[in-house]
Amino acid sequence: MAAIYVDLDGTLLQYERSFADIFDDACAAVGIDATDEYQQYHLERFFERFTAFDDDPYLAAARDFCREYGLDVDPAVFRDARVEKERAATTVAPNVYDALDTLSTDYALGVLSNGVGYVQRGKLDAHGLTDRFDAIVVSHDVGAMKPDSRLFAVAEDRLPADEHVYVGDSAEDDIDGAVDAGWARTVHVVSDTATCSECRADLHVTPSEFDRIGEVL
Repeated sequence: MAAIYVDLDGTLLQYERSFADIFDDACAAVGIDATDEYQQYHLERFFERFTAFDDDPYLAAARDFCREYGLDVDPAVFRDARVEKERAATTVAPNVYDALDTLSTDYALGVLSNGVGYVQRGKLDAHGLTDRFDAIVVSHDVGAMKPDSRLFAVAEDRLPADEHVYVGDSAEDDIDGAVDAGWARTVHVVSDTATCSECRADLHVTPSEFDRIGEVL
């Protein structure tokens, strides 16, 4: 039997607001007047903490941000607002639920995502998706990020199968990562499939064509 892993952000979930807008929304929620400088500083600190596998990069970046600009805001409160606004900005295409239910009758299903565990799981819970998956593997829990083959190896261990399929939106992190890890097939989810001529995926679909994933099997 095959196991199908799906990426989360940009694949299973789409964003209705940019990350810049999400930051602005979080600032507004806690009474901060957002500026471009604030946004850039917070973004840099977040990815610095994230790539260093800080215990909670959302909280660490919030502490750095509030300290740097002398903001009278509890960093944990800003962290919570930032996480909530990110979650609220996500949406799921209507056909995703039916597609997952159909695939689950023949295949094991998992989520394989770069991100922070409690944040990614919170998004899945918010959209009623958690129980549709047999395994959830998040980079920050493992200590390795796509395209690192170590993360794909952990996913294989969580869902042993005759072959593994990966569905993702990043040609480099998702598709190249899975192919280089020896996974059997890949599906690239992209808004314009005409731009995929050099991508190594076996199938290219738009977010609204999620129900076509089974075509690779």
